[in-house]
Amino acid sequence: MRRLGTEEYLPAARWSLALAAIAFAATVSLHKYIDIADMAAFSSAEGMFAIMTDITNIVFIYLPLYLFIVCGIMFGEGFGSAAVVRCGSRSRWLAGKFLSCLLNTLLFTGAVAGINLIVCSVTFSYSGVWSEGFVSYRVMTGSPASDFAYSPAPTIIGACLAAFLYYLLCGTVNMFFAQATGRESAGLLISLLFGIGVGLAEMTASGADAKSQFVKCAVLLALAVLVYAVMLSDTTKRDLK
Repeated sequence: MRRLGTEEYLPAARWSLALAAIAFAATVSLHKYIDIADMAAFSSAEGMFAIMTDITNIVFIYLPLYLFIVCGIMFGEGFGSAAVVRCGSRSRWLAGKFLSCLLNTLLFTGAVAGINLIVCSVTFSYSGVWSEGFVSYRVMTGSPASDFAYSPAPTIIGACLAAFLYYLLCGTVNMFFAQATGRESAGLLISLLFGIGVGLAEMTASGADAKSQFVKCAVLLALAVLVYAVMLSDTTKRDLK
């Protein structure tokens, strides 16, 4: 990132608050699933799958935390015409900002998945297959039986990858509107509303099996690339004083 002429954006204070909130949310989710496990014995993989496909967790808890971390990227260190001159071009300057967003998104998704996996592993034993009780419970609560067509490992990996690309898309939207409006708060609000809409549509779409998750990943990635392309076009014309 130094070669792109921009500073890495890793806000320690925001990250500390976010990690504490992630750990709290993981503990609350765990207690909810412990109560449910009385009816259907969960494995750690099944608990992880339930958490990573829970709209409340992914959209309404973790998304605001993620945007809280990345919302200052555009106006952090290395903003303005002088930074563009150091980078050599506007496209390189924007690429540096995007790499900061990408790095924070990787770390955030890894933190969410890692903390929840640790919490689930401490409470539930591991199983490489779906249990009959868990599948029956999920189907009874509205999940399609096709969610369990594949083993837990690829299904959970698909859910984590979809979460990563979902947050990356929202982070890219945040960067674009922060630059377009010239206000960090506007970028935060618009990307939050956008993320809630996309998250509800993505997570209520039929199917959470491995194949469906990877299809969702392809759509999210395509949208993120589109937003970046529009932002790049805007960057070439905008006054960055």
